[in-house]
Parts: sequence; structure tokens; C-alpha cells
Amino acid sequence: MGQNTWKMVALALIAGLIGGLIAAALSAQFLLKGEQGPIGPVGLQGPQGVQGVQGEQGLEGPQGVPGFNGTDAILQALQRRNNTAVDVADYTTMEWFNLSDADASMKILLSISPSSRLLARFSASHQLEPPAAISVRIVVDGSHNSTSYICSTGPPASGTYKLTGYVEFLTDPLEAGEHTIDIQFMRESGAPIFLDRTLTVLEIPPN
Repeated sequence: MGQNTWKMVALALIAGLIGGLIAAALSAQFLLKGEQGPIGPVGLQGPQGVQGVQGEQGLEGPQGVPGFNGTDAILQALQRRNNTAVDVADYTTMEWFNLSDADASMKILLSISPSSRLLARFSASHQLEPPAAISVRIVVDGSHNSTSYICSTGPPASGTYKLTGYVEFLTDPLEAGEHTIDIQFMRESGAPIFLDRTLTVLEIPPN
């Protein structure tokens, strides 16, 4: 064999040796790789992040109802409302009756402090067919009476009318304890009907 032939044989042997080594390495990598192990436990939770910036302050709410004579001193307030129709046609004319006889919500019992005063307000709408008339007032403890409002219709009017009345009453200083606030009515004529109505009572402290 010539010198060139030996060189070619040597190169072929070297190339074959290198290829064999590479193939062996790759085969070993796949053969030695085992199955994937189980997932490890979850790590501890990290620390809480920094608190975000506080949001904008909301709008200011509406101002409360002012107290009596512009003061803010109202010790307590109670209110009763009803819109159930009350027909008083069967009550004797020209006599005062408690509206609570027909509508128990129109009577308030209130315990107050010594020398407090009570401010009571009553409003109502009435249905009347001429001729008809009714008077309404506030009574405290059966002896302290307000002025009265009158709703009336008469000839030559005809048909059905809805009229509204309002009255309020401020007592003198009262003794401590429970007091009763009633609404009284007097049917003067016809068949008046009470419609929606509201009774509100406030306790005003001594001056």
C-alpha cells in the first residue's frame, strides 16, 4: 500500500472512533436518565405586600335637621306615619275623640328628663264631600291642648275634596317620666275621612 492509502485508512479509523464516542455519549444520556420524581411541597407564602394608597374621602353627608329654635339639642325624636283611610262618619258630632281609638299608631308614649318640653307636630290630609267639616288638635297628658286646624267644605261646592291640615304644639317644662301625646278630632258635620297622616314628637331639653 502506498503512503496515501495508509493516511486515508488512518483518517477513516479516527473518524469512526470519534463517531462511536459521540454515539456512546448520547446513548448513555438517554439510558441513564430516570423517571421524573414527584412534585415537591409548596413553599411558604411570601410576606404580604405593602398596603396600597388610601382612596379619596367620600362626599360629606347632608346636614342634620336643626334643633328647636336653631339649636342642635334634641334629646329624642319619635315619628308615626299611616296612610290607611279612617272614616269618622259614625262618631258623634261636636265632641272630641282620640284618633288612636281608630288608629293606634296616632298615639305616642314618651319618657323624658326633668323639666324637658315636648314639641309635637301633626299633619294629615282629609277627604270631604260637602257639606263636611272636621277639627283636629294635639293633646298631651289629656290636659294640655294645642290650637286646632279645621278642614271644611260646604255649599255651593260639590264633589269630593282633599284638604290638608297641620298643627304643632310646644308644652311648658314637664315632670320627668312618661307622657302621652294624642291626636284628637271633632266631627262638625258630614263624613270626613282621614287619609295619610304623620305624628312627630321631639323632646327639647331645659333652657
